[in-house]
Amino acid sequence: MKTEYLITFDSKDNICTNVEKLKGLLSSHDDIAFPKSNTIAFGHKEFSYQLAQGVLTDGSFYYDLTFECSEPANSESFAGLLREVRKICTNSSGRNVIILHDGIGEGHCLEGYPIVYRTECIMRKLISKFMAISIGYDWSEASTPKEVLDSVRAPGKQEKANLLHEVDFIQLSNFLFKQYAKADSKRFFDTLKGRDDADHVAVCDLKQYAPFTNWEKYFSQRVQCDSDYLQAKWERLYQLRCKIAHCKGLSLHELEELRSISDDLCEKIQAALNSIGDLHIEDSDREELAENFSSIANQNISLFLHKYNILAARVRHACELSSSEEDIYNKHETNKTNIQMQSKYLCNAKGLIDYETTILINNAQAFRNRTVHQMGIVEFSEAEIIEAIQQIDPLLDLFDSFADDHLARLRGIDFRKEQNTGLEDDA
Repeated sequence: MKTEYLITFDSKDNICTNVEKLKGLLSSHDDIAFPKSNTIAFGHKEFSYQLAQGVLTDGSFYYDLTFECSEPANSESFAGLLREVRKICTNSSGRNVIILHDGIGEGHCLEGYPIVYRTECIMRKLISKFMAISIGYDWSEASTPKEVLDSVRAPGKQEKANLLHEVDFIQLSNFLFKQYAKADSKRFFDTLKGRDDADHVAVCDLKQYAPFTNWEKYFSQRVQCDSDYLQAKWERLYQLRCKIAHCKGLSLHELEELRSISDDLCEKIQAALNSIGDLHIEDSDREELAENFSSIANQNISLFLHKYNILAARVRHACELSSSEEDIYNKHETNKTNIQMQSKYLCNAKGLIDYETTILINNAQAFRNRTVHQMGIVEFSEAEIIEAIQQIDPLLDLFDSFADDHLARLRGIDFRKEQNTGLEDDA
């Protein structure tokens, strides 16, 4: 396994100005030595290394240092060497070591992926079987919530049986662990108005307002495990899964945690699978299940995203129509996909919108990213969603008011140049 570091030192500090001095710095550690060319020793173990030197554009010295461990049995000593090298260099330079490649983390990720795969597959199996038995073959078409359908990566697929294999990992927990209630609790309090203090409320009347999950209703007594416990485990598994998917590497502790969580979840889910044959679901419960799964959808978030996409298109249209080939907007490709840079450009270079408007656009983008990337993890209140929609509406009206001929007359104009602000290259 290989690990590669980029280690930098400020030239003003006159520390480690050449390769020999860097090796001398590392050798100051009692357990580190360089017994022969291209070999570094840590304790009683030896590892090969490669070292390249250079200078950064700011004058800093850099060292590209690659370590390799060829014997898996020496991985613990290898990890110890890497830890001490990072500590020595960070303490000496006052800068963090840049990890270009984490060989140990990569190995742990390669071990961890099959574990995640096994867990995800058994969860999809449970949900597919449970929903097919409880609601029927067409459940995926009739009862899947919009937010789950929106997370399907390949829209337009027709294979009903494969739908769950397209749903994002974190969305799976909503099928079993999202809370529902047969009736709105607000309605209960409305029924209390006008009642006498001596009136009694039957327990059966209260139960319909108590929130529940489908796991609690159909599986918890059979498996002896509650929803909150499983949902917390699933969300932690999701965090570790993201580290693998985004190539961030896993520590040994995280790999062991992943394996422990997976074993626990698979045991509980398999027990639930084994109990499905004993489930007796009344017709009224089937209807309730269908309603519950449909209720996960949030129409206001859907409306917000619809309006946000219109806003993004109009902001880009204003940039494109007001820019000539010589304008800064057309010199940087990222300007054409980044709404924050576009709003800044329309404000600073074109004077088309004011600073407060750019703030509103940035806020809209931030909320959009939360709804798209954190659905199922972050709770959104209806008031928050409605406020986000209300903040977009005047922005749409503003951009609607810009006539195309007015935008075209701004081509080649850059107010920053006229004001000598020195920001000509900042879109």
